[in-house]
Amino acid sequence: MKYIFAMLLMTVFSVLTDAQVNIKVKVDNYFNQPVVMGYYFNGQMLVKDTVVTDAGGVALFHKEKKYDEGVYLIYIPEKSYFDIIMGSDQEYEISCDTLPNMQERAKVKNCKELENFLTYQNYLAEKQKVYKQLSDDYKAASGNEALQNELKDKFAAVDKEVKEKNSAVIEANKGNCFGLFLEGLKEIDIPEFDVVASTQEEKDSLIHQKQYYYYRNHYFDHLNLQDDRTLRTPYFVKKLDKYFNDVLPQIPDTVAAECIRVIEMSRGNDECFRYITSHLYNLMNNSKIMGMDAALVAIADKYYLAGQCPWTEKKFIDDLREQVEKIRYTLINHKAVDLKKMPSVNQGEYFTLSEVDAPYTILVFWEPSCGHCKMEIPQLKKEVWDKYASTGIKIFAVYCQTELEPWQKFIEENQLEEWMNVYDPYRRTNFRTYYNINSTPQIFVLDKDKTIIAKKIGVDQIGGFLDFMMNKK
Repeated sequence: MKYIFAMLLMTVFSVLTDAQVNIKVKVDNYFNQPVVMGYYFNGQMLVKDTVVTDAGGVALFHKEKKYDEGVYLIYIPEKSYFDIIMGSDQEYEISCDTLPNMQERAKVKNCKELENFLTYQNYLAEKQKVYKQLSDDYKAASGNEALQNELKDKFAAVDKEVKEKNSAVIEANKGNCFGLFLEGLKEIDIPEFDVVASTQEEKDSLIHQKQYYYYRNHYFDHLNLQDDRTLRTPYFVKKLDKYFNDVLPQIPDTVAAECIRVIEMSRGNDECFRYITSHLYNLMNNSKIMGMDAALVAIADKYYLAGQCPWTEKKFIDDLREQVEKIRYTLINHKAVDLKKMPSVNQGEYFTLSEVDAPYTILVFWEPSCGHCKMEIPQLKKEVWDKYASTGIKIFAVYCQTELEPWQKFIEENQLEEWMNVYDPYRRTNFRTYYNINSTPQIFVLDKDKTIIAKKIGVDQIGGFLDFMMNKK
């Protein structure tokens, strides 16, 4: 028995000494209740571990392997939470309570990095109160220019103090997780630009342009895309999405090129590379902006279909390859696949898409049994054909089924006889594959050379689009 007891003690002692994580969270007057260790990732707060406090209000997070570094949080369910930095030192004690703003009163033992983080958080909270008071005073001083100027100066002085403090704290924490976190929060300092121009308006425009491109080119200066600790911050995914949704012009080729550039910046860290590649793929796949599937194709070709994403399953790759091949035929600014010698509703008459002589051709795939088609096809006649036929546009309307009677009846009832009404009873054109027709109606706008300039566009948008194209220089 003595031998067994001694061995048990040695085992317990070994586990405790070998453990990489020993974080004690002591919560005032909170007994036999859960404490959650969470972390930030992908714009969410996720649960990492949950420990129940003992009779003394202590929750011990004890693990053999360290937590991945980043910004974490201590959450008391239905009470409150506060952020912490999870750095390389993961053996310490935190004392807190369950009152609101618990971070202001939290105390740390044996972890200087976390202690500095909480101290700085409280410093910023106090300065935020000063900012708010100055802002309120400024609004109240409306009409008193002298007082408002004085308040502006005070605001600038506080702002200068905070920036200097921030720089000093970053310098003091270089290399650790706290320093990385603060560095990523920094905004881009845009230099003063001067240009030569004939008018003030032109000068302002050129300066604004230079400022924009400087901001865009330096946007990621403070975000380390090769350090996976950056991924576990509350701001990373927001900054990434802001760049692609707000900073970049929503031009498919531009966005596609920037997707590749940013993904390449993450090379060197497998976790960062995987996350950024997957996130940008999903961002482009879910985009509602016309033509943005070009960026999806670019990411798929360079990474997924080229075997550079080992985390993906074979079925996903096979499905993606099929999806991309269908999309590839209808990319904006690509030549539309020709539809040759399609029989017309007028028996004995045939039409070929490439031979249509028109400044713009509306290519529509539809069927009379489709509920949306029943609404949109008559609207297409009223809002587009009746208004723009005099400009020379043509409508090449492809019936997606083969039964003649319902098709002919719909055409007659809605007076669509002036359109090129065609179908493919023998499935010779393979239009469903080339134009990715999974639902109807599907509408494409082609220019005089039969290049796709708009696709999957609503009938209510076509008129404005044609006006823009006809009037642009």
